[in-house]
Amino acid sequence: MAEATKAKKPNKIANYFRELKAEFKRISWPSFKQVRNNTGVVLAFIILLGVFIAIVDLIFTYALSFLG
Repeated sequence: MAEATKAKKPNKIANYFRELKAEFKRISWPSFKQVRNNTGVVLAFIILLGVFIAIVDLIFTYALSFLG
């Protein structure tokens, strides 16, 4: 009985990797141009958000310095 359990385990692992390989073939990978453009958009948004947060921080810093 124990030998039957051991024999099934490698088949499950092998089957998992076969199914994984099949799924990777179905993936629609983006082109390099799409990746480059999306990366540019993300970096621009991060920079703009950082500038916005810095400006809001400066406003609150000056506002609180006048109160205290």
